[in-house]
Amino acid sequence: MKRMSGVIALILTVVLLITACGGANNEQNGAAPSSTEQATGQAGSANEAQASSATYPMMVEHAAGKITLEQQPKRIYAPYMEDALLTLGIKPVMKWSYGPLVQQYLEPQLEDVPKVDFSGGNNYEQVLAAQPDLIVLYSSEMAANGAYEQFSSIAPTYVFPDAAGDWKGTVQVLGQLTGKETEAKQAIGNYDALVKQARQQLEPIAKGKTFAIVRIKPKEINLMEGIYFSGVTLYQDLGLTPAPLVKDKSWDKFAVLSLEGLSELNADYIFYTIQGDDAVSNEQTIQSSSIWKSLPAVRDGHAYKVENNYWLASGAIANTMQIKDVVRLLTAQ
Repeated sequence: MKRMSGVIALILTVVLLITACGGANNEQNGAAPSSTEQATGQAGSANEAQASSATYPMMVEHAAGKITLEQQPKRIYAPYMEDALLTLGIKPVMKWSYGPLVQQYLEPQLEDVPKVDFSGGNNYEQVLAAQPDLIVLYSSEMAANGAYEQFSSIAPTYVFPDAAGDWKGTVQVLGQLTGKETEAKQAIGNYDALVKQARQQLEPIAKGKTFAIVRIKPKEINLMEGIYFSGVTLYQDLGLTPAPLVKDKSWDKFAVLSLEGLSELNADYIFYTIQGDDAVSNEQTIQSSSIWKSLPAVRDGHAYKVENNYWLASGAIANTMQIKDVVRLLTAQ
């Protein structure tokens, strides 16, 4: 869609705000995978104990041109797409970070992977030293201003037009590129089975109810959108009904609410995140207010604090964690 290019830039801004303002324990989040592009080469099944049956050399078209993969890539650098790589059983040669902050929910698998600090822009020398044989960039914007040419001089570089909304598409394309198409299909199948089971568990509880996701930042309140991150999980995958205020004010882009504006949020259920240690004071101010206490969800005990780092992320791993949170919280009533 035409509006996607503007939304991509918005998401990049949101990412930096989330990471730059938060504390190391609560503030990490990942961007999410997506793609409308298809690799044009043959890609077959692969697993950890068996060589890929994909056909190489593989000619691949992408958002910035074409690349040729002479053989199955083993050393992959795909900043902000680590969720997708880990879903395929691939550990990247380096991981995205912003200063000391990382995608905390992935750290159990990435703790020993070197960081690339994006607070100062692209570090081409560090990428070159890592000797990747495939680089993947999650948006055309990330490849702009000469970045694609710089990365391409290091290794074949694949560019997604927008890897922020459809993680399944991203995993499928990465599966083709890396000879792990079978793993991609299995991950998507496992996720779809989880969604089906969760829908069945939630249906008697959620029927006729409305939902919202709120992010409390150090100096403001955000009503989160419906087409990215956990909004996709709740409203599309789980089929939960967004509160009217979500549809009216924040469906395509998160909305900034004043405390008085928060009083219009008549959702039956609210999931809220705290954007790092710097936002704790604002959280306390909001929760001590009569407006917060009068919200239907709060009054009925249906306002749930959830983890900022993976609720503002997207991918098989992040989305699975979100679904498990929703089922656990709602079925514990």
